[in-house]
Amino acid sequence: MNILRTQRSAAQRLRLTLDRQLGAGNFFWHAWRIATDRDRPLLFHPDVTSGTWDEGELPGHSLNDLRITAIRYAHWYRSHGVLPGTHVGVHTRNGLYGLLHHIAITGLGAVAVHCNPKMPVDTAAEYFRRTRTTVLVGDADLLAGCAGAWERSGTTPYKKILTEDIRHLDETAPRPSGPLPGFPYAHRGDDLVMISHSSGTTGRPKAPVFTHASFFDGKRERLWTFPSLTSDRMLTALPHSHSAGISYLSLVLLLGIPTLVLDGADGASVARAVNRFRPTFVLGFPLTLAEVDVAQITPYGAQSIHTWNGMGDASHERHIRPLTALGMRREGRRRVAGSAYVDGLGSSEMGMVLFRTVHTPETTEFGRLIGLPVKAVRDAAVLDEQGRPVPDGQPGLLGVRTPSVTPGYWDDPSLSRDSLSNGYFLTGDVVRREADGRWYHLDRTPDVIHTESGPVHSLPLEESVLLTTQALDTAVVAVEDPDHPGASLPAAVVLFGDDGVPRSARDLLDLCNVALQRKGLAPLAALVVAADRTELPVGPTGKILKRVLREEHGPVLRRPAGGPVAHDRAAPAAGSAPEPADAGPGTARETA
Repeated sequence: MNILRTQRSAAQRLRLTLDRQLGAGNFFWHAWRIATDRDRPLLFHPDVTSGTWDEGELPGHSLNDLRITAIRYAHWYRSHGVLPGTHVGVHTRNGLYGLLHHIAITGLGAVAVHCNPKMPVDTAAEYFRRTRTTVLVGDADLLAGCAGAWERSGTTPYKKILTEDIRHLDETAPRPSGPLPGFPYAHRGDDLVMISHSSGTTGRPKAPVFTHASFFDGKRERLWTFPSLTSDRMLTALPHSHSAGISYLSLVLLLGIPTLVLDGADGASVARAVNRFRPTFVLGFPLTLAEVDVAQITPYGAQSIHTWNGMGDASHERHIRPLTALGMRREGRRRVAGSAYVDGLGSSEMGMVLFRTVHTPETTEFGRLIGLPVKAVRDAAVLDEQGRPVPDGQPGLLGVRTPSVTPGYWDDPSLSRDSLSNGYFLTGDVVRREADGRWYHLDRTPDVIHTESGPVHSLPLEESVLLTTQALDTAVVAVEDPDHPGASLPAAVVLFGDDGVPRSARDLLDLCNVALQRKGLAPLAALVVAADRTELPVGPTGKILKRVLREEHGPVLRRPAGGPVAHDRAAPAAGSAPEPADAGPGTARETA
């Protein structure tokens, strides 16, 4: 627990902790109220569209700067008919704009509907339509894309929608002549404040809702545990339209932590930002952190780092170890070489990380270990498909009981009901709990591979493939089993960096299967070497689109091997018709 030498004093944090009106809808106004350094630059937001964004001075914004801008935006919204409960869409690549509009919208009691700027345009347009957005601000090209998609589909929003270029709004929105009546809005605990879509990796992005109380649950404890010493500086490479991006920015504003908000983050941009900003801890989704080339981080940039924070899906050992070799961390009163990697498992619906474990250079056990539930989780269980707990050591569905969970999905009450089992919210993960209380992440439920001999879970196989091949990234997916119609077999798609090293798919498959056999895991039926990232595609939030890979490589064992594809199946005889296969939904009662 951080008590002394912190950005906000213990007295200030105690005021926040005890304030029962503080929540997700008004966090900024409470942060401004308790601060005594309102003119200190706090958020740094470089223009990453410039090739030299990491040179020269970084633009800094104080709490007073943010307050004045949020009030201007709120005045614009109110003059355009935004009332409590109005759904206002935000669709921009600019993370600072997104945050400030979120503060203004929720300050009016309206609902911020965030959409990732990388979302396919037709999907984004449909998302704003079904969430009943009536005002939409965003980048001009993104707005034009939505308008074109509505026109092509012949559908329109449920009411006439007002759109406004977010940059033009910023340049022209005036300050009000006096205080805005009823601003900031007095929220109740169950007031809806935000809709922020899921990743969409398994299909159409879902639309979980977040309330004033539920989305803030768990943050009171973090007012005392989140890194907030006077020496701390944060770099966030999270998508700032995502609930996680909003969540962590709310914490840094409450705690007064200098933070660099990095737009459109990829591994190369993160390395440049580390060198320029010299953060003490870095936040990102696993793929972003996996792409960081540690050779591009200077010793001067690396020496300040004590922690990396990965969240969403758990991370692989192959991606963690290079990062923890950098920096210095404190253990008790000693400073020791190497940083920590806080690996967190959560989902959009949870509103926060639910499980966490900490890896350091000395860590010897990975294997998709996700550690223990955080304090905000009142109960967690491994369940069978009837909602009954399974014995320790056996895989099952992860169910949690926590106040932070979404109250439901905006436009799909049946999905909200189906997500509950025996009073637990099903996160969509397959996990295993050992007798010592530690938890392991095995799969996402749609990605379980249903073989003739039983379910095989993809994530332990991916862990082994990455360690064996030292690939940049991989995905293990279900492909059709030619010998057993309706059953599947595991195949790996592996992606290497652009290092010019020739690699044999045949040799890689043999190496991987020897390693998998040693670990008692199911062998791969095939291995495909991806030419580039387009052959191992990811969604807007950086999660691999396994459903796309299943569609593309489903018949791989019916095709001749060779080149980037290796398998041991004989090609079908000329003129023979391949048998169709359907993996089906299946169950997840055992693992390889």
